[in-house]
Amino acid sequence: MIKTYKVKLLPNNKQRTKLFECASVARWAYNFALATQQESYKTCIAYKNFFEGRASFPRFKSKKKSKPSFYQDTISTGQKYKNINKTSKVKKLEKRQKKLQKKLSKKYELNKIQMNGGEYRYRKTNNIKKLEFLVLKMRRRLKNIRHNYIHQITASLVKAKPEYVVMENLNTCGMLKNRKLSKAIQEQLFYEFKRQMEYKCALNDIKFILADTFYPSSKTCSICGALKNKLSLSERKFICDECGYEIDRDLNASINLKNYGKSIA
Repeated sequence: MIKTYKVKLLPNNKQRTKLFECASVARWAYNFALATQQESYKTCIAYKNFFEGRASFPRFKSKKKSKPSFYQDTISTGQKYKNINKTSKVKKLEKRQKKLQKKLSKKYELNKIQMNGGEYRYRKTNNIKKLEFLVLKMRRRLKNIRHNYIHQITASLVKAKPEYVVMENLNTCGMLKNRKLSKAIQEQLFYEFKRQMEYKCALNDIKFILADTFYPSSKTCSICGALKNKLSLSERKFICDECGYEIDRDLNASINLKNYGKSIA
């Protein structure tokens, strides 16, 4: 005797949308494969088997939009350093920290007492004290991870014994006005990175050069020196309007900073 089980799914709106998307992709793949085989039949070309047909699908995968440059750092040699804030370990800790903060705020609301003058006073219970300690502990841990990673990067750069090091003096206050990127910028600890590079270069007799805030490192072509007036943050590839040279935006900026340092050093 064969037993069967019927299962009824009750998806929410988000899950329903995802299911429709999956069904649409599967339908598109079926129609594409069918059209390919029909075309092969008309032109007398041998049919593709399942695996050959499947191998052609990845090239239709949509390209993701490139992310801003704070997600990785590039030096003039072309070497890229990953962003510690985008690793799974840091993301998990940040998620845990948010949960603790929400829990803490709820506890405060439950222990809110109204005074005679209409003002509110919050009663700090032992549970609230424990949660506050956990939140502080989590913040300290994230801070230590970020600082340790910066120490590792700066140490590796100094150990390479370069003739000089050039860094941009970024207008951080102006960058923080962008609400979408302000959190990502704050997490980079630009000042700490600069501080560590400055004193480590001094200890190792390496010349430290700070480029001017408004030096157009990203907008200048590293080959012909032509200046590009408009360059949006979403454009991750620099294409020169004069000579047509194409290069990664961050690499182009790092080469320009290298040349800037050479002219000063």
